[in-house]
Amino acid sequence: MRLEDLKQDFPQMPEELRTMIGREVQKQIKAGATGKSKNRRLRKTLIVVFAAAMLFGTTVFAAIAHRMRNEPVGAYAVKTKIEQTENNSSKEVQTQEIPDVTMEVSYLPDGMVKTEEGKYSYTNAMYKGGVSIVFYKMDTGDAQFEMLTTNVKESENIDIGGYAGVYFVLQSGESDDICFNQRIYVAYTDLHYVMELYAASDVSKEDALKIAEGIRLQPASDSETPHAIAACNWSDYVAAKEEETVLDAAACVPKSAMVNTHAVGEAFAAVPANEELSDKKNVEIKVTDVQVCDTISPLDLSVMDNDFKEEVQKEISQSGQLLPTKINYTKYGDGINTIDTVVESREVPQKLVYITVEYTNNGTEELEELLFFGSLMKFSEENGQVKCYDGKPFGSNAEWDDAVLTGAARHVEMWYYDVHGGERRNNYITHLKAGETATVHMAWLVPEEELAYLYLNLDTYGDSYELCDHSLAVGYVDIRQ
Repeated sequence: MRLEDLKQDFPQMPEELRTMIGREVQKQIKAGATGKSKNRRLRKTLIVVFAAAMLFGTTVFAAIAHRMRNEPVGAYAVKTKIEQTENNSSKEVQTQEIPDVTMEVSYLPDGMVKTEEGKYSYTNAMYKGGVSIVFYKMDTGDAQFEMLTTNVKESENIDIGGYAGVYFVLQSGESDDICFNQRIYVAYTDLHYVMELYAASDVSKEDALKIAEGIRLQPASDSETPHAIAACNWSDYVAAKEEETVLDAAACVPKSAMVNTHAVGEAFAAVPANEELSDKKNVEIKVTDVQVCDTISPLDLSVMDNDFKEEVQKEISQSGQLLPTKINYTKYGDGINTIDTVVESREVPQKLVYITVEYTNNGTEELEELLFFGSLMKFSEENGQVKCYDGKPFGSNAEWDDAVLTGAARHVEMWYYDVHGGERRNNYITHLKAGETATVHMAWLVPEEELAYLYLNLDTYGDSYELCDHSLAVGYVDIRQ
């Protein structure tokens, strides 16, 4: 699920919402356990946590003094808890519903603006860094809060406006990319909320703490309730973690699960046939052309944002040819006793993959703000099984876990598209009349040796990084070279 598509596709029933929360929380936990924590996980988790405000009300507990405490776990993890103070052994007593609250942010660094609810970015790195803020309603009691933070580089107990909190710096790897490598927890025990603030590497520690210090929560009056913060009930978060093994995305599927795979030139529906309530049910997609190039000459650089333009231009020589890319062969740590380690690196030739996609409205009504999205998947096959390609064959005993790409080749989700619409002028087709076809070009950089594994995922709902049932139902496009 993507933020742009939240209003259209987010399930309305609490049971379905719980499933979504479970799936995303599971991915976050799995990422932490394997060392594969990426910005994509953060983004997906935040979407679901914000949307959890649709859940039912919660209860408040009698006022009891609490403190937030850190407990080391292994060499690189910290468990954060809220506990009652020693001089107060009273049991928490249910009294009334936890009120909805509004949030005031009184401090933002120069150049930082609000980009969406709970999200603030610098104007020169919109939607890429800054801070993201989520809240938990402690409906089971404040002392039930317990969070394991992995890959911790340093931690510190802090006081935020009279509230107890903790500050973490996380291991951030070798890349110079913006990453969310700071975390702050603050316990608002008088209101029975806990804040989790993610701060990116483009935010200084001083500014991150000032932002947290400037946050004020106030009970929402009836007239203000529509502006109340979105928060996840702690009971639902815990229930979602317990369902993690059931809700995991598939690491490997039988080849028969790929029955809906499409060829270049084949038209297919944008959503599965059984997905009745969708604004895309009459949309047909067709990949009409796939070009593999040694230069970036097919790209219209004027449609790219400055960050991606600069990044791609670093990939070409003075003669305009694509430079090699580097692959880091990485042994993942568990984030508790070990951390990620690069055991080997090598440079390999890379190519530009430039894809033409057509979207056709086969319905009788004009469509507005039609979301499109593309991610480049890599699958390998062996003995009737299909898995996401990670640089090594099935059953390999290599001393590393994953071949991690660097530079622009690391992007799985599309970084180039030449049609822009919507409020942010991003990946939307503004208008698509009945019977009309819109053409979109997308592009990726790919190591030459991985061209044989390429599939295109054009599903706007499914997972961009792993095999998942929804994308299998829509069908991937086979663009192997």
